[in-house]
Amino acid sequence: MGTILDLPQDNLSQITEFQILGSVTCPITSTLPLSGILGVAAVPVTATCLGVNNIVDYTNGLTNAFGRFSLPITGLNNGPLSLDPDQQISCTVTISFPVSGTSCQTFPSSGSLLAPAQFSSTIVNNVLGGLIAVLNLGPFQYVA
Repeated sequence: MGTILDLPQDNLSQITEFQILGSVTCPITSTLPLSGILGVAAVPVTATCLGVNNIVDYTNGLTNAFGRFSLPITGLNNGPLSLDPDQQISCTVTISFPVSGTSCQTFPSSGSLLAPAQFSSTIVNNVLGGLIAVLNLGPFQYVA
């Protein structure tokens, strides 16, 4: 389901990390919550990236108290990401249901939500050097 990331080819070898940003709200959206829409805390989220580190790479996390999450995809042993300019790279965020511990009545009882990550910008990584590619989410789609 992932959309091919439109990464800056001239800086590809300097990208040391993907940082996937998103939020989970009630009702469900993948954009930052508008006023009156509540974020949902402690929802398990998984990011999967294809074409990174020559493997299928993934990371797990939980939404914070405001329903937001930040998932890092790093290189092997905290080194630079292995990104092949000739390979298509895509990342997808998944939320699997049921989700326990929430009072959100609009969450389905089974299935999952998938949202493609989209390249947003690069920022300098002051700790490891190199660049962090910031990825934001496209819209969630329900899969039974």
